[in-house]
Amino acid sequence: MLAHHFGLWAWTSVSRDIPLLQVLDRWDSHHYTTLVLEGYAWPLWAFLPLYPGAVGWVRQVLGGVLAPQVVGCLLSTLCLLAFVAWNTRWSRQGRLSGAMSPRTTWGWFLLLFGPASFALHSHHTEGLFLLLSFGALAFATWGALVPAAVLAALCVWTRNQGTFVALTAALLLAGREPSWRGRLTRFTAVGAVALLAFGGLLFFEWTQAGDPLVFLKAQREWNHADSVWGAIRGLWFGNPWHTRFSGWLLLRHLFGALWLVAALALLRRDQALGLYALLSLLVMLPQGDLGNAFRFGAVLFPVMFLAGDWLATRPVWLRWTVALLGVWLNHKVTHAYAIGAWAY
Repeated sequence: MLAHHFGLWAWTSVSRDIPLLQVLDRWDSHHYTTLVLEGYAWPLWAFLPLYPGAVGWVRQVLGGVLAPQVVGCLLSTLCLLAFVAWNTRWSRQGRLSGAMSPRTTWGWFLLLFGPASFALHSHHTEGLFLLLSFGALAFATWGALVPAAVLAALCVWTRNQGTFVALTAALLLAGREPSWRGRLTRFTAVGAVALLAFGGLLFFEWTQAGDPLVFLKAQREWNHADSVWGAIRGLWFGNPWHTRFSGWLLLRHLFGALWLVAALALLRRDQALGLYALLSLLVMLPQGDLGNAFRFGAVLFPVMFLAGDWLATRPVWLRWTVALLGVWLNHKVTHAYAIGAWAY
């Protein structure tokens, strides 16, 4: 997957005469580059601080000469590799259960060739969030309270989905306790750490921008629903900005429908992980449609693992039809990102 994507971007750079640094600096990547080089300004407050802060720190450690998008790709790729290594090692040791690790190669395939898997190793938050969220949930399933809570708190500073990771980790830890008192204690402990992390985020926003909720207000610069009805109406493209039919947006909604089916199946197998998958889908509705479904789904490894393991039990013709379509879609999305077309 890495060879495919970086090779495609290098070829696109040469064949279209686009500087490689520009290929690696599209859309949100460009915003993260601006944050690293210039700091926060409106409306970049919409982006949480842990990832750009980590990129800036690594860049300084490396001498401060590399472009932020190069450092971001390096950091995200290392996070992705660490996730694969950690998941594989703990799976072989029998320390992971359920959908935390795939039982077949097809589970890995669906994760690594999901539509927007390029975000897992490029200048985006996904690679870091994938590693942190897996660590939080893995330690929670193992019953390790402190590392689970700390990693969940870091997730809160990385992506909006971080609060869902904290909730899921708290439920997983509580589920291991035989008594209600033990369950409440563990759930409350993780919740308290996550709440402290969120309070720290609000304090950071207040001291830097003078408004603790500036990261929420800044998100209004992008399309969003202004009511519950607007959020629901986006499912059939009924909001004001849906002025013409978009086949790619329809494809994202179809992907969201498959995500919903897989999340419901996961809910039957593991209620905490299933809830995490469902909340990660529902949180997109206030944006007015599922236009970011490819990217939001890229980090949901339990969903991809479960769907891949299910696919492994299907007839050969179905498995390879899905594989070919998946690689084609992944290729198109990765290429769209390189040329500056909407890829999320």
